[in-house]
Amino acid sequence: METAIRWSPSSDIKEQRFLLVDVVGHNFRHCRVESYNGKELRYQTLCGSRRVPAFRAFDWSTHNESIVAVGDWSGSATVIRLDDVQTTPITLPPKQQRLCNAVAFSKNGVLATGLEKVRNDFCLYIWDVSDRLSGGTFPITSPGRFTSEPIRRLSSSEAITSIRFFHSQPDTFVAGVKGACIRMYDLRENGGNPALQYQTSSVHNLSIDPLDENYFASAITQKNTTIHIWDRRFALSCSAASQGSGTSQSAAISPVLEYKNAFEYASTVQPHIWSLRYCKGQSGHLGALASNGDFRVFETKQSFTFESNNKEHYTQSSQDQPEHPLCTRNIHHVEPPYRTGSGRQENARIVSFDFTNLAGPKGMPSAITLRGTGSVEVHELNRRPSAYALSSTGQLVGRGMGAKSESKDSINIGSLAQLGLFHVKPSSDVHPTSIASKVIESENFQQPNRDKVPKPEGRLSSRKKHEKWNERQHIDQIPSIDAALATLTLDRRRCLRGYLFDCRKNMHIVAGDPWLREMWDWIGRAKQLAIDERLIVRGIDLSYLGVSNIWNIDIGRSSSEKAARISGTSETTEILYAVEAICRSLDLPELTSTESSLPAHRRLSLYICGFGLPGEEFDNLFKDLIDQGQSTKAAFLALAHSDPKQALSALRTHSTSAHRELTLALAGFVKGAPDDTWEETIRDTAACLTDPFACAILAFVRMGSWHDVLRETSLPLKFRIGVALMYLADDELTTYITTTTDECTDHGDIEGLVLTGLSEKAVPLLQNFILKYHDLQTAILLISHTSPRYFSSPLVDTWRSEYRARLNTYRLFIPRVRFDVQATKLSVASSGKPTLTPPARQVSVKCNNCDQALDRNPAHISASAPPLASSARDNKDKDPFALDAKWGTACPKCGKHLPRCVICMLWLGMPDPYTKGGAQANARSLEKMGELETGKGEKGKYLMKDFIRPVLYLGVNVLVGRGTGSLGEFEGR
Repeated sequence: METAIRWSPSSDIKEQRFLLVDVVGHNFRHCRVESYNGKELRYQTLCGSRRVPAFRAFDWSTHNESIVAVGDWSGSATVIRLDDVQTTPITLPPKQQRLCNAVAFSKNGVLATGLEKVRNDFCLYIWDVSDRLSGGTFPITSPGRFTSEPIRRLSSSEAITSIRFFHSQPDTFVAGVKGACIRMYDLRENGGNPALQYQTSSVHNLSIDPLDENYFASAITQKNTTIHIWDRRFALSCSAASQGSGTSQSAAISPVLEYKNAFEYASTVQPHIWSLRYCKGQSGHLGALASNGDFRVFETKQSFTFESNNKEHYTQSSQDQPEHPLCTRNIHHVEPPYRTGSGRQENARIVSFDFTNLAGPKGMPSAITLRGTGSVEVHELNRRPSAYALSSTGQLVGRGMGAKSESKDSINIGSLAQLGLFHVKPSSDVHPTSIASKVIESENFQQPNRDKVPKPEGRLSSRKKHEKWNERQHIDQIPSIDAALATLTLDRRRCLRGYLFDCRKNMHIVAGDPWLREMWDWIGRAKQLAIDERLIVRGIDLSYLGVSNIWNIDIGRSSSEKAARISGTSETTEILYAVEAICRSLDLPELTSTESSLPAHRRLSLYICGFGLPGEEFDNLFKDLIDQGQSTKAAFLALAHSDPKQALSALRTHSTSAHRELTLALAGFVKGAPDDTWEETIRDTAACLTDPFACAILAFVRMGSWHDVLRETSLPLKFRIGVALMYLADDELTTYITTTTDECTDHGDIEGLVLTGLSEKAVPLLQNFILKYHDLQTAILLISHTSPRYFSSPLVDTWRSEYRARLNTYRLFIPRVRFDVQATKLSVASSGKPTLTPPARQVSVKCNNCDQALDRNPAHISASAPPLASSARDNKDKDPFALDAKWGTACPKCGKHLPRCVICMLWLGMPDPYTKGGAQANARSLEKMGELETGKGEKGKYLMKDFIRPVLYLGVNVLVGRGTGSLGEFEGR
């Protein structure tokens, strides 16, 4: 370091001072700030000294700003007065000459010097220079050498690299021992032994937080740019323990915070840490400067736990170390590093800095910096970004976001460019809200189709397309905030639209996601088969199973699932008979494409995939695909079922050039055997297509091999599984199914449910699906069809609890109740009892007399209830309390009047007349009575009586018109 700058800690608003140090020119300048316009700082030199020997280390006295000390190459420390050039500097020599690495002043006039290692001599000298600091004189000889001896000599034969005194405890300091440790000394102790010791090689650039002296920092400057922050409180307790036990545990003391490779570097030249300085105006701000000009500030904060007595304390580990006493709050990148070719001059980088004790215009800590060109600047740290609150209902609110308001309480909604939620390419001719349809799913928004997802390199597999679509990299304009926030609360929006267990409705809700839409279509078919009991034969239930379960005869992974699906002690042979019986009942066609030892299992597995349908059902599916414009999909299904003529007829329904080329390719394959020219032509044609079914057709007609179709991974999984079931041999099919199932499980591919089904095998697949797509809602809705009806899983129970809690957070209580009710219905086992325990009733109002619920259903009257009062049973038209039961202020079961509140004296069940809704309810009820205006007749008497009685309890005077009853009569009763 050739130059340095230090800020005066006694500076105030009226006057700010700092010290400029020229290490090469051997001079100091004490300066005062005159003006600062935000860019350039102008200053005036108050005093200085050029009679300074060549030095390696220096320190500026905080007690007397006119005093500086330097350590030279011979190991001597020289004390210099800047404001009196006539005064001879005082030299403090060591016993043997060597390099002086560090000098440091304390507040009470003690000077410490750290020297290089030499045999049989101390390397840490402590001098008392308090007289010099107070303006007095030293006992000196003619050459200016100090005649007194140092008050302490410490650290024998150990090189000292850095020294710092504690401001609040001027007799205590820390010193770094080169390559060994950091030691803390207390000069009040007579023994001279260190109070504690940290075993570490991070011993350079020591810096103490002046506002919280429990923390100090050190660095490793040469090997790597690592910074450590230490807490002396826990080191003290550890040192005391080691002294009591007689063993050394200093090696167990670790830093409370560590920054490894604090300064990354791209070139071969690794930067070094030049300086560490703590902020003087705000605690927890540690500045670090690298040799390449990279200037950063590490903002830390304390992490506390709380005991029962509400006292803050640190949670200590077994080694008396805090678990998390300090954590990083923010890292401020004040100045980027200098890099070759960056357009900046190398000498314009920052070479020194120091924190000021004054805040900047924004109220943040500021640092004064010195560049290699000699210019002095002030850098204020940036304020932390405003906190944005994202509610569970999808509302984003930020304080002062995007608005130039002087009020601190102004709340605005900012743009996505400010929020930085999306890395997009802004477009000037398209309004951001016009592309919201590409972001979320709702009635007014549509998602891109499966085949329109862009291909960065070649054709993507079906799984890769889903992952790419989920990343939404295709958005090239800035979406509106509503559209962006909709993606964050997509599960809430789906729930509001009725996303539950209705598969057809779910397909409409997720219409923008082709993968989820096809998955719900498959679940709908499986659910209908389960409702119709088409897959239950001889007490064996194969509902909701996948291809892997059927082909491998894997009815259940656990004994509980097997017991739920198999009644009795059915063996494997009976399961085989059951599969054959199901194929006969479903009228599944025979399989002639390949020989198999388990033909019935192939036929049933094909039916699960949507292949091998009965003749009429297949014809209807083929016609529906043609009507929907999916001719290539219909052609592929026909070709897979060995019907190329039907495939050609499907392709002829469209007259586009791509369909004509595909028709010619298929017709050419049917007419003759392929050769090399044919294969090359088909390959070139397929390279221009994006439709996976068209690519699958070309993959087959290229060489006539279905293995090429299986390698066409852009084809949806269930169609590849269908081809494998129709054309692969048994051993090859088993390997393909097992490998594909494991791959889908590992990647959380939702298409893999056709293999695992909704059995216990699907749980790890759905777990990875949640981790990748963050769609807990879909996962729990899927697995609720079979869990806990067929199997129970703690993981599924956790998903269910989490989803219910999420709905409560969204305040969607009615949808949450619907979910509970319908999930309980789905859990009904073959015995007719639900396996999912319904939630307990949360509120129940009962009568104190008969202990019956206060509902009006006579079927709910218990046989043990007391008989209805005679006045209420026999004289309902005359007894006013019979009318009370109708109004809700008497028990409808026993006729006993309900109690009144002891505060407001209102009957239980009466609307509160003090509220707006209660007053309106009373008014509507009175208008319906019909007899209120005249009060005539026996009925009118009781109506008026029932109306006036609660009013009197409220202390309200009521004037009765032509009623037959009197107020006194009513009040007395």
